[in-house]
Amino acid sequence: MKTVQYRRAIVRDASLALALALGATMALPTWAAGPATAPAPTSQAKAKGDQPVIVEEDVTLFELVPGTLYLNGGIGKDEQARMHKDAHNWPLRMTFSDRTDNEFVAGVHLKVFDKAGKAVLRLKDAGPMTYVQLPQGQYRVTASYKGDRLERMMHVGPKGLDANFHWNI
Repeated sequence: MKTVQYRRAIVRDASLALALALGATMALPTWAAGPATAPAPTSQAKAKGDQPVIVEEDVTLFELVPGTLYLNGGIGKDEQARMHKDAHNWPLRMTFSDRTDNEFVAGVHLKVFDKAGKAVLRLKDAGPMTYVQLPQGQYRVTASYKGDRLERMMHVGPKGLDANFHWNI
């Protein structure tokens, strides 16, 4: 029993370190989730190899659909660059934009459903970039921004999928 708890703690700490290093929001599976609040600003967490990771004030952990791991962020050039650098690790990579200049937007209501119609991810404030760990397969994605809803059927294959949801608002 202690071995299982120890392994869970390692996985939880590694997942948290990744989210903190990327400076974005991340959901953890049910068994790895800790408290729903981030550590206080300027506190430090130990990553693998005992390298300190500075915790940013705006990092918040959510657990909306048990078992689905996601990364949400991309506000500011630095955060966008960090997320782009890690994009290859996430099978479904979504961006959200509006207007003719393709400006990134946040505040998107996002839902991802598997082939059977079961919700695998629900976010009330997604964007501007949301990456999701999903197995290969068919998914239905709905994204709503300022009351305008877009819906798409998507196939996540072995190389993953990049999808942009764009509104002309």
